[in-house]
Amino acid sequence: MVESAIAVRVDVDLALVQIVAVGAWTRRLRVDLVAAVRKALIERPRAILLDLERFADADSAMAASVMLAERRGTGLDPPVPIVAVASGGIHERLRTGGVAERVAIYANLAEALAALADDLPPPQRTALQLQPDVLSPCAARNHVADACLAWGLVHLLHPARAIVSELATNAVEHAGTPFTVTVSRRDHLLHLAVEDGDPALPRTLPWAGEGPSLAPRGAGLRLVASAASAWGTAPTAAGKVVWATLGTLDPPRG
Repeated sequence: MVESAIAVRVDVDLALVQIVAVGAWTRRLRVDLVAAVRKALIERPRAILLDLERFADADSAMAASVMLAERRGTGLDPPVPIVAVASGGIHERLRTGGVAERVAIYANLAEALAALADDLPPPQRTALQLQPDVLSPCAARNHVADACLAWGLVHLLHPARAIVSELATNAVEHAGTPFTVTVSRRDHLLHLAVEDGDPALPRTLPWAGEGPSLAPRGAGLRLVASAASAWGTAPTAAGKVVWATLGTLDPPRG
């Protein structure tokens, strides 16, 4: 029996989410694929790449699922394009299902990435590489503040600084690896990301209970969730990225 699975990876530099589907096309895989696309769209990436090269087989429902992903992406403002990688029988299944009329389909991953790098407009983006040092969260806060001032987003300066401070502190305390703070402007969103070399994904912990502590465990990500429009985490090629967004047109929370 062929194992089926979905894997998600984020390319911070391209602001791209890659969703890899492996195995046989089953109802469960279809549900997982649609859920992965829905979750990826919350981040508002510049594109979503569906890597379907590793499928053992497929039926007509695959084309319908890819079309559903395309409709979800194009229905956003701004739209998020969906592209696919497929070959052989899978490519033919998508073509006969009408997918090729709406979705760009590439023969391999390298071809798709090269096309996306050429087609996507360069983002308004700035990045800072930092070491796992106690002073690094301060440098991260200053970095995001400089970006907000340079882009005329003064009203987002304080919530953006607070979010990046928490994410950078987590990278220092828990990942313990060099990390990169990336600030980018994607149309109506300010996107904040901290990428480190630890593949372990963070989770919001239950409150530690009563006691004198002024900073209970789990409070950092709770503060991020309360300040951001959306936030999440995903694996990268070298570890993980934790991201958060703020609406540039919305008043800050709090």
